[in-house]
Amino acid sequence: MESDKNLSIMVIGSSNFDINLTVKDIPVVGETILSSSMEIGFGGKGGNQSFTIAKIGGSVDYLTCIGDDVFGSLYREEFRKNNFNMDYIKVIDNMPNGIAVINIDENGRNTIVVYPGSSGSLTPDVIKENLEMILSHDIIMTQLEIPVETAEYLAKTKTGKNIFILNPSPVDKSYNYAQILKSVDILMPNEVELSQLAGIEIKEMEDVRNASAKLLLKGVKNMVVTLGKKGVFVRNSVLEQYIEAPDVKVVDTAGAGDAFAGAFMHDYSRNRDIIKAANFANKVATISVTRRGTHKSVPTRQEIEQMADFFKD
Repeated sequence: MESDKNLSIMVIGSSNFDINLTVKDIPVVGETILSSSMEIGFGGKGGNQSFTIAKIGGSVDYLTCIGDDVFGSLYREEFRKNNFNMDYIKVIDNMPNGIAVINIDENGRNTIVVYPGSSGSLTPDVIKENLEMILSHDIIMTQLEIPVETAEYLAKTKTGKNIFILNPSPVDKSYNYAQILKSVDILMPNEVELSQLAGIEIKEMEDVRNASAKLLLKGVKNMVVTLGKKGVFVRNSVLEQYIEAPDVKVVDTAGAGDAFAGAFMHDYSRNRDIIKAANFANKVATISVTRRGTHKSVPTRQEIEQMADFFKD
């Protein structure tokens, strides 16, 4: 049941400019190939998640650092057009904006290389300067395209009032995440990130269950694991549920995890139900993979209303 008052959402993360290259196959080491098409757009995990919330009709505050170059200028204009609070969009002098180069093969699979650029300036000092505002929000979401020290500082300073959600992407296998994990209310990895954090090879659903259980023992309160075309796995101390993904023709998986994360936050802020939120987000992400692009592939609120039967629990 939807609550009378929606939870407020603060996303803290990266805003990269995406260069999407369509290829027949993902290149191997030492191989040079030609791309059949190129598309540029707005991305970064934090940006994608925030635009998803806004696009499907939610409200979000977004704290990010962008460059003072042409890419940062384009992104700043995009934020203005979408009515973001510009007080939280920090322009870093003499710093290029983050860039992501995305190779997408004919099966919709992708590889992504990210240059953090200005996102590397989103340090704990920026959080300290904005801490009162950040902690006034009910939900605080971040990822690991910004300095990991920033995520750790957020984990340490969150209060009992805050729901701290971490999308642990990308995982630095040399970093010890123990201090962060014990403060995470909802951890949202994909299979690869789950394997890296738990130290368990993922081959089947039983491995997903065991790896999730291991991270719950480290202090994480809720696990929401995205499994691509296989769906979503949710586990905490009292429930465990697997949610299948609808069968669709995949065009482009880039940004699907961010579409899921943004849709999850939006629905959870309204219903406070982790299973309902995961189910809704699973369907939003499913629609997104049938289209090209990152946040532009996310369905609008009007589209979701028109697809009411699809979005039934």
